[in-house]
Amino acid sequence: MICQKDKFGRIVPLLLAQTLGAFNDNAVKAFLPVLAAFYFGKESMDQINQWASLLLILPFILFAPLAGWVSDRFSKRRVIGVSLFSQLLALAVILLGISFQSLLCALIGFFLLSTQSTFLSPAKKGILKEIVGYEKLGKAVGWMEMLSVVGILAGAFTGAVLFDQFVGSLSGWGAAQQIVWIILALALLSWLVNLPTPATGLIHKAPFRINLLFGHFHDLRNLLRNNRLRWAALGDACFWSVGGFFYLVLVRLSGEVTEGNVGMGSLYGYWFLLLGVGIMAGALFAAYLNKGRVEVGLSPLGLLGMTFSLAGVYFFPALGRMFEVCCASLGFFGALFFVPLNGYLQDQVEPKERGRVLAASNLLTQLGGVLLIGVHIWLVNGFGAGAKLEILILLFPLGLMAVLVGTFLFEDLLRSFFHMILRIFYRIEIRGMQNFPERGGALIVSNHLSYADPVFIGAAFPRKVRYLAHKELSKSRLMKAVFRLTDTLTVSSSGPLASVKQSIKRLGEGRPLCLFAEGGISRIGVTLSFMRGSILLAKSAKAPIIPTFLDRVWGSIYSNKGGCFFKKTPESFPYRVSVYVGHPIDPEQATPESVRQAVLQLGRESFHQRLGNAEEMSQNLRKQILRSTKGILLKDRNGCVISRSHFLEKNYSREFSEPFGKWMQLVQDVINQPEEFVILPWVNWMRLKQTNLIDHPKLRICMGDQTWMEQWFPWFPLLSGFGFEQNEDGSWQTITRDEGVECHLVDGLATSQNGLVALQLPDESDAQTAQQGNRKGTWGRMLPGYSYYIKDGEFVLNGIKEPENLPQVSLDKDGFLNKKGN
Repeated sequence: MICQKDKFGRIVPLLLAQTLGAFNDNAVKAFLPVLAAFYFGKESMDQINQWASLLLILPFILFAPLAGWVSDRFSKRRVIGVSLFSQLLALAVILLGISFQSLLCALIGFFLLSTQSTFLSPAKKGILKEIVGYEKLGKAVGWMEMLSVVGILAGAFTGAVLFDQFVGSLSGWGAAQQIVWIILALALLSWLVNLPTPATGLIHKAPFRINLLFGHFHDLRNLLRNNRLRWAALGDACFWSVGGFFYLVLVRLSGEVTEGNVGMGSLYGYWFLLLGVGIMAGALFAAYLNKGRVEVGLSPLGLLGMTFSLAGVYFFPALGRMFEVCCASLGFFGALFFVPLNGYLQDQVEPKERGRVLAASNLLTQLGGVLLIGVHIWLVNGFGAGAKLEILILLFPLGLMAVLVGTFLFEDLLRSFFHMILRIFYRIEIRGMQNFPERGGALIVSNHLSYADPVFIGAAFPRKVRYLAHKELSKSRLMKAVFRLTDTLTVSSSGPLASVKQSIKRLGEGRPLCLFAEGGISRIGVTLSFMRGSILLAKSAKAPIIPTFLDRVWGSIYSNKGGCFFKKTPESFPYRVSVYVGHPIDPEQATPESVRQAVLQLGRESFHQRLGNAEEMSQNLRKQILRSTKGILLKDRNGCVISRSHFLEKNYSREFSEPFGKWMQLVQDVINQPEEFVILPWVNWMRLKQTNLIDHPKLRICMGDQTWMEQWFPWFPLLSGFGFEQNEDGSWQTITRDEGVECHLVDGLATSQNGLVALQLPDESDAQTAQQGNRKGTWGRMLPGYSYYIKDGEFVLNGIKEPENLPQVSLDKDGFLNKKGN
């Protein structure tokens, strides 16, 4: 199996080749207007620019259905290769026209150059998902669109600036000829660069029919009838149409603010460069946010930013610094607008229809471009409108669109905003997302450790996830507003079943739904028992169950770590969270316990990943031991006091009786012998840190057998920072000045193979419910990082090594490990 990173690397040749292709097209388009202005005056520049823009668009209108059929019928890699090679033929016609000083022949060559782009576009877009898959599609689209626009604007900049540089010594036709030779070399390079692009299989082998040449609007009509794709295609068309209009306006504006017939190309080329830098930054940002998903909520944010940036372009002087800033800002927000829409469009199309749909989308884009070119001609020729007035006129419909799109995608906008904030404060590691289906309903069943868990789930999963929450949470006005906005359904054990029926309907409609099967947030840190509701829901909807584990969430400000929610500082910045996704479970074969076992197994995998190897664990153990050397460490029942600093000194162990001397020597071996890999104390500590035990101010460690006591001493006092004093019965308890605090008795199960397995944890409660951390007659709650299964009636524990049979253990319905016989 090819890893995701390798898959993305396979499209690099294609990305480079299509960037060079876009550069070549627009370098030619850029020097043609200034060539006309040099020989025929500024009045002809805008006219030639209009013709060049129309010739760039016309092939997409004439040949879009045929281009889509070719992309679906033949190998997309082959179509891309032929299209790139065709650049050489079109550029040869342009070179011929310039050699004979025929602007008409050069424009015919430019039309041929645009025609090859028509066939290249659906093939290069359609091959993306076939190479990188769903998980990397958002990132791949971001890079492709960014590099396309960078190629467009860099080509415009280079073509215009080179003409101004060459014209002084070579004359107009000579400068143009020199530029075309350079572009010919780059065209050959783009064809060669594309050769390593991998081939993909043929998905659709429909025969050629003559009506393909005439049914130009059939595919477009089907696209506009598709509710899922219509608005994405219209948004994509809006961006490129406005971009084409703005191109014409900037060229015209350069002529208005420049004296003479030379220098205009360098000026509008510089403006295009600023736009390109902005688009590159915006597309990279969009690709980063779209990592593992397609974030359509960025589009309204981008459109709003485009509106304000365009207002700045209108109000600030064309030769001023703020005008330049607004040009770059317009590019940045433009990328945020169109990159997610393009990714959504490519993702939602069925593979066999992808080429035709993308060609139809291109047709829509070009029709929009023709419309705005017509508006430009009408404003200039009919009313003599200047460039600034055209910008003002464009500003009003763009602002109206920003309001409409923001309203329509308000939930997605907020989701994207929160995901941006989330990426600042959190780093989410995702494993196993290939197990999540790209289509159809699915019930995500996860453990629940914090109020932010729905946000972590929503940020990790590539599709929009809906939630099922307990009705008690909706009593809060804030949560009620959030539930309404995110279309979250609420249920209660005593309420009506309308929400459950609605959930079944949503799953049947193909929507993913998330349910936290523990029935509430675990306030003790361990995974509680699962309720039956998730199984019944999945069975009724015939939807697969997707087991999911959220790791490292205990410790975030939204968890009950420290005995409270929210009122604490983060343990690290950025805070790291892991989301592990397991294989789908058939609901007909599932039980609450089997699903819980699958979730716990994911938790075990995540726990092992964090532990590292034996050497890393030993190093971490040493660092934690030496973290603090102040205060009392141990005080025995005879009054002997050992400070941390004395305990850690070399050769000090000889002055103390057993077991202190033995403990000191054991710790010295760990500190001073790097090759001594002592891992069990560190594994125990990592498990304990994920529970509410170490938050309790007064603990008493029960006396037990040698295996039990070895897990606690001397390690727990050293690692936790607690000082311990010995009681008359030989047990140990934490040293505290608050005598009014009730002491929690720590008992449980430990084995020599895995260390601490289960503990009697402190109970936790709030105004509505109580969570039991301990129960008489049991070993207590199984600690984090373990999974289990039942074999021949015996409890088998999966820990850090081989599975361990525990014949003395059974499991009760509430998740406690029972002592067999009780």
